[in-house]
Amino acid sequence: MSGFRLSTRGVAQRLLIVFLAGVLWLTASLFSPAYAADSTDAKRYITADGMDLTAVVQCVPKELSQGNLARALSESQNDFIEKVFDVKDNYDDYKLDATEIAYLSCLESKGVTPQVKR
Repeated sequence: MSGFRLSTRGVAQRLLIVFLAGVLWLTASLFSPAYAADSTDAKRYITADGMDLTAVVQCVPKELSQGNLARALSESQNDFIEKVFDVKDNYDDYKLDATEIAYLSCLESKGVTPQVKR
C-alpha cells in the first residue's frame, strides 16, 4: 500500500509542477509586448532575392489587376508600342492613362522611384 501512495504522490507532484509551469507561461505571454510586424495589416511582400515589393502591391489599382479587353484596347492607343520599345527619352512624353498616373504617383508617395523614372 505504501508503494501505491508513493507513486500517487509522485504523479500528483509532477501534475502540480506542469500546472504551475503552464500558469507561468500563460501569464508571461499575456504581458509580453505586441509588435506591429506580427499584425496582418503589416503584411510584407518580399521576393526570393530579398527585394521588398510591398509598396508595389499596395499601389496596384483594381483596374490594373483585372483583365479587361476594353481597357486593353484603349491602352493600345496610349503609345503602348512606343513604351514597350522605349522609343522616347522621357517617360512623361508618352500619353498616360489616369490609372497609370495614379499608380506612379502612389509609388512615388511611398518613396519608391518607378523603373520608368530612373
